[in-house]
Amino acid sequence: MSVPRSIYEFRRIAAGVLGSLALIGSAWGQTAAPPDSLAPPARWTLVSEGREAPWPLARALPLDSLDAAAARALEVLRREGHYYATLDSVRIIEDTQPPEVQLYVTKGPKVLIGRIRLLGVTALDSLALLDAMQTRPGRPLDPERLEADLESMLLRYEAAGYPLAQIRIEDVGLLPGEPPRLALTIRVEEGGALVIDRVELLGAERTQAAYVARLAGVRIGAPVPAYDPDEIRRRLEESDFFEEVGPPELVLEKDGATALRVRVKEASPGSFDLVLGYLPPAGGNGSGSIVGNGHILLHNLFGGGRVISLRLNRLPGQVSSVDASFSDPFLLGLPVGGKGRFEGLQQDSTYGKQRYQAEFGYRLTGDFQAFVTVTRETTNPGKAGLQLSRGTQRIPRASAFFAGLGVRYRHLDRSVNPRRGFVVETNFERGRKERTAAVLTAQGDTTREGSALRQQRLQARFRLFLPALRRQVLALGGEAGVLLSNTYDESDLFRLGGASSLRGYDEDRFRGRFVARAFVEYRYQIERLSYAYVFFDLGYVDTPAAAGLAPARRFYPGYGLGIQFRAPIGLINTSYAVNSEDGPTNGRVHVGLSFGL
Repeated sequence: MSVPRSIYEFRRIAAGVLGSLALIGSAWGQTAAPPDSLAPPARWTLVSEGREAPWPLARALPLDSLDAAAARALEVLRREGHYYATLDSVRIIEDTQPPEVQLYVTKGPKVLIGRIRLLGVTALDSLALLDAMQTRPGRPLDPERLEADLESMLLRYEAAGYPLAQIRIEDVGLLPGEPPRLALTIRVEEGGALVIDRVELLGAERTQAAYVARLAGVRIGAPVPAYDPDEIRRRLEESDFFEEVGPPELVLEKDGATALRVRVKEASPGSFDLVLGYLPPAGGNGSGSIVGNGHILLHNLFGGGRVISLRLNRLPGQVSSVDASFSDPFLLGLPVGGKGRFEGLQQDSTYGKQRYQAEFGYRLTGDFQAFVTVTRETTNPGKAGLQLSRGTQRIPRASAFFAGLGVRYRHLDRSVNPRRGFVVETNFERGRKERTAAVLTAQGDTTREGSALRQQRLQARFRLFLPALRRQVLALGGEAGVLLSNTYDESDLFRLGGASSLRGYDEDRFRGRFVARAFVEYRYQIERLSYAYVFFDLGYVDTPAAAGLAPARRFYPGYGLGIQFRAPIGLINTSYAVNSEDGPTNGRVHVGLSFGL
C-alpha cells in the first residue's frame, strides 16, 4: 500500500514495509516502547545456541520492561537477516544486584535478499534505479534502508517531472532452495507527467501570477520537465520583489486541475537610497567636501516585474551625473527581457556626455542570460574643453555607435547579505566613433579636423560568496574595463574610485583605458540583513597619453571597515576607508540609508 506524506507535495513514501515482512513469519518490527519505570535497571544477557551474544540495547532497562526488551532483541536479529528468530525462554535471577535476565533465543538461518524486481517503470531506466539502491541482493533487508531507497527513487521521479509517482512494496516472499532467500517486488505507479494548470499567490496584492510562473520557469498547461520546489523558491527570493517566500505546494483541486500554490509577502513597491560621503581636503589644506547620490527605485510595476530606476550623483568639484533606466523582464509576454537606459555626465565646463542604450536579453536557464546591447553616445565640449592642449582641442565633439554582446549569470542563496553564491557579468562592445576637433597647424593657424575611429570595449564584473565559520562569510569580487582605440579622448576613459568602486579614494578620481579593482571582504553576519565587515581593495589604472592627461600605470590599495544594520527607518550602511597615500587618520567616510516607499 502507499500513504501520501503531503497532499500538497504529492510525494508518496513506502509504507507498510514492516507489515509486508510479516509475510515471512512473525510480526517482526512491531517493537514495543519500553515503559517509564522507577524500578532499578537490570542486567540483561542474550543467549543464542548456548553462547552469550552482545546485548543489542545501549539503554539499561528495568526488570518490568521484559516485553519491550525481548521484542527489541528479536528486531535486531531480524535486521541482521535472521527472520525466523524466536524467543525460547526467559530466566530471571533476582537474588543478584542488579537482578539478571537471560533471554534464550533461536536465531534460525540467515536469510538474505536474493532478488529485487521493479514493476511499472517506463519513464526512467529501471537498471539505473536498481543500481542506485543500497538495498541489494546478498544483503539483509533493512526496512529503514529500503525506505530511504524508495524516497530517493521518488526524488528521481520528481526531478524528471513525475511528482505524482507512488511506490509500494507489492510482495515479499521466499525463493525456493537452501539457504532461504528473499524475493522483493516493488511496484511503481508513475502517475504521468506533471501539468500545472494555474499558479496561486497567497498574500500577494500586486504581483501577477503569470509573471511568477515565468520567473519560476513554469509553463501553464504544459508538462513540467523537472519539478524542483527549492529552486522555484530560490528564484522568487532572488527577485527582490518579496520579503518572504513560503515553500511551493502542489494542490489537486476538486475540478481535477493541479495548482502551484506559493505563500508570499511582497516587498515595498519602491525604495529610496541616499549615500553621503565625506572627502578630506586635498593635500591637508582647506576644508573637506561632501559628495553623494540619491537613488529612487520603483520595482514590480503593475505586478509584472518591471523596474524604473533614477540615480543622481554629486561628485567632487562641479561634476554631476544622472542615470535613468526602465526594464521589463518579459517584453509583450515573450521570454525576452528589455531595458532602456540613459546616462548623462557633466564635467564642470569641460564637457558633457550623453549615452542612450537599449538591451535585449534571453534567459537560457533560470540563472543564465545572454543579451545584446545597442548604444549611442554623444560628447559636447564646454568652454574649457574647447581650449587647445598640445596643439589639439582638449575635448573633440564626437558621436559614437556601439553594438555589444554579453552574458550574465547569477546564483545566490539570497539577494541581500548572501552567504553562498556566484555572480558574473561580461559585455563586449564594438563600434565606430566620429570626432571633430580644432588643431593647430604648422603655420600657427587653427583648423577643424575630422576623423573616424574603430573602438572596442570589454567590461566584466564578478562576485563570489563563500561561507566560512558560523555566521561568517568570505566575499571576493572585482570588476574591470578595457578600451581599445587608435586615439584616446578624456571623455572615453573609464572612471574608478569611490564608495562603489575603489574605496579609500575620491569619487571618480582615476581615469584610464584599462581600470580594474579586486577586493576581499570578510563579513560577520549579525542577522539576515545586517553584517559587519573589513575589506581590502586593490585597484589598477592604465592612463594613456591624451589631451589634458599624463600617461601613468599604477596600483592603488585601499582598506577599511564598515557595518550594515537594519534600523526602524531602513537599512543603514556606514564605512571608513583609507589609502596608503593619506594615512589612516585621513580616510573617507560614507553613510548610506535605504528605506521603502
